[in-house]
Amino acid sequence: MVRSLLTWRGNASSAARLSSNLVSPSTKTSTLRVRSKRYRSTPSQSSQLISNPDASAGDLLEELESRGLLQQVTSRSLRYHLRTPAKKLDSDQQHLNPEEQGREELFIQRTVYAGVDPSARSLHVGNLLPLMGLLHFARYGHRGLALIGGATGSIGDPSGRSTERSALSHDELNQNVDSITTQLRQFFQKAEEYVARRRGGSWTSVAGSESQGQEERNLGERLTKGGVLDVRLVNNLDWTKGLGVLEFLSEVGRHARVTTMLSRDSVKSRMPSLKDEEGKEDSKEGLSFTEFSYQLLQAYDFSVLHRGDWKCSIQLGGSDQMGNIMAGIDLIRRQRAAASGGSAEGEEVEVEGISGEDGKATKLKTYKDPAFGITMPLLTTSTGAKFGKSAGNAIWISDELLSDYDFYQFFLRSKDDEVERYLKSLTLLPLAEVERIMRSHNDRPYQRFAQRMLAEEVTELVRGKEALERAETVSKVIFGKERLENLTKEKVVDALRNDPKRLILIDSTKEFLGVEVTKFMVTHGMVPSRAEARRMVKAGGVYINNVQVKYVKPPSERPLVKADLTKQGFSVFRLGKTDHKVVVIRS
Repeated sequence: MVRSLLTWRGNASSAARLSSNLVSPSTKTSTLRVRSKRYRSTPSQSSQLISNPDASAGDLLEELESRGLLQQVTSRSLRYHLRTPAKKLDSDQQHLNPEEQGREELFIQRTVYAGVDPSARSLHVGNLLPLMGLLHFARYGHRGLALIGGATGSIGDPSGRSTERSALSHDELNQNVDSITTQLRQFFQKAEEYVARRRGGSWTSVAGSESQGQEERNLGERLTKGGVLDVRLVNNLDWTKGLGVLEFLSEVGRHARVTTMLSRDSVKSRMPSLKDEEGKEDSKEGLSFTEFSYQLLQAYDFSVLHRGDWKCSIQLGGSDQMGNIMAGIDLIRRQRAAASGGSAEGEEVEVEGISGEDGKATKLKTYKDPAFGITMPLLTTSTGAKFGKSAGNAIWISDELLSDYDFYQFFLRSKDDEVERYLKSLTLLPLAEVERIMRSHNDRPYQRFAQRMLAEEVTELVRGKEALERAETVSKVIFGKERLENLTKEKVVDALRNDPKRLILIDSTKEFLGVEVTKFMVTHGMVPSRAEARRMVKAGGVYINNVQVKYVKPPSERPLVKADLTKQGFSVFRLGKTDHKVVVIRS
């Protein structure tokens, strides 16, 4: 039996109970049901009534688990929290959309947040899972908060690291914050457009709506402008930049327990011992106080979002974030206990599925304003390797660091034992559709149908419909999937606009016609030397417009001729099997 986290009483052993009562998705939480006829809650002033816009998709937590997006939850009562029925009053009807009025199944909108630290100029594919989690919550009618660590980014999260991060300068940090803020705007706006297209719904901007009150604006910049989803942007620098050391120690430090902080995996893994398991001197450098305090700063973020206008009750994070998430839950409860004179009692709610020793439903104590955590698996390859900056295999979200074509190709090259997992976790395709795709793929795996669907769906979701079209155009140019004469020069240049390593622009045909192939290759950086160019041509490894360049012994080498250009004025060089260069003549 897994005991609920909500039995906490505010004593010193609470953190130990938090750690021992985590719930993994293998636990059959689907039996957890609220006897809603016995309990009705009235939404707080900042809450909204919602109806599940994707009710056919089933239970939110079940869908997250089915998609491989759920590793652990901090309490079984989270399911009840997400499905809390709202007491319908006539006065509330005016807040509902016409199609929602009169519905029986209405719930209180919850707020969930996931944080991103600006430790680089761009997000990468490894950051997608928490963002996908926010999208799924928004699909079900809840509000998502994307938190950018304008304050915590100056420290860096030690979780999952063996060494301390290099400190960022003030200018670097601000540039990273600006860049990632732009990427978050683009990601959620493109995702909302994607959802709207799939639903076949109308697109009505809510930006700058006259009906938005001050409380609505206090929730942060709305990243989703179309009214289909509700995702906001917040920056923890907003509530920490004026916070003094004494105030922080009084508000947060007095509730922290050093023994609990030392027990976190992110701390224990960095603490040196006198001897390692083989009796050798431990070479660990230890943990700085700055990194040690990071968990308190993240805990403070959760407490601010929980008690402020956001009324945030759920934090999402990777599997390496559980310690930091529990620190936030513990801080929220200790602050509540201190404010209420040492009592943190909650209202009793009868819930089915939490069994006592007699096997019958028992009463679960839940707080009036509870806090929960959800961890998600880290995105890995089939070999278990992580994606990220530290791992050296970051697939950047920014098109300034990675072209649309390379982003598309990364997913197109997915292995057969990876593609189903990626289809479930990185796309919004219905699970039944994923199963259909995999059946078709398994019938003819050599056609790589599942990989093509994955590349198309993720590119459209993350980069947008136009980016997918550009990536597909480059594929046609490089792999000859369409006659080159059918592609205009303008379309080719647009498709390669963020791909300077493949696109070569020259001013006129004078710089092309009559120039020896090997000299042209060196002049435009395709190879480092004429000798290397000649070696490649002699080995039969150079193609122009899919025609192999024949080797001509020096001094009379093969020149570029008019036939090497399409009628539209571009030429495709292939060096070896995978290196392609597209030469476009401007005039």
